[in-house]
Amino acid sequence: MPYLSYLKLNVSVYINIHAHSIASKAGDFVLPNCIVSKDYLFEQPCSAGIHPWYIDQNRDAQWEAFMQYAKKPQVLAIGECGLDKLTSTTWAIQAETFEKQLEIANQLNKPLIIHCVRAYHEVFVSLLRKEVQVPVIFHGYERNWPLAEQLLKNKNYYISLGAAIGKGKMDELIQQLPLDRLFLETDDKSTQISDIYAYFCRAKKLPTQQVEDQLLANFNRIFNYSIA
Repeated sequence: MPYLSYLKLNVSVYINIHAHSIASKAGDFVLPNCIVSKDYLFEQPCSAGIHPWYIDQNRDAQWEAFMQYAKKPQVLAIGECGLDKLTSTTWAIQAETFEKQLEIANQLNKPLIIHCVRAYHEVFVSLLRKEVQVPVIFHGYERNWPLAEQLLKNKNYYISLGAAIGKGKMDELIQQLPLDRLFLETDDKSTQISDIYAYFCRAKKLPTQQVEDQLLANFNRIFNYSIA
């Protein structure tokens, strides 16, 4: 029986695109993230990648584990992976590890979940250099609308917003973001995904059902996986 097939009933479906826990309320769909060499691989649908904070000294063994995980059918996306100018991991190692994962995402035709801290230009350059053809989701986005607008000029790029929107400083971004390029997430926060949906809908001035329906359609399309 397909995962969460009971969600075909006429109930709310809050999709949590990126979390570091499988805990969720009944009716929610959470896509947990497996950080390779730190977390065990989930049996349910998940994402898996080598995070720039957690690149092992034994990179060959970590890469072998990543390759085994990446090919698993429950791994719907590669990541989170990316570049981070605030971590102690050396830049050369980050960049090499990131670009190798871009190549695998292309080969396996699986979308990417991107971790990016103060490195949007460098991430964008790597995506272009590796000629990434799969959907790219910038998770935990906390920057402004002008940068998002530039990112969304690429039809394969998407923005995922998290608990930070609740601070009230991203309403302009929310009002401008097209729904068909959007995801929502909890990441490592304790905030309920339903609360993130509720804030987004208030700021966007849209009914919750419209947002739920569009994000469900986005997920089914981008991840080639039918929730309901």
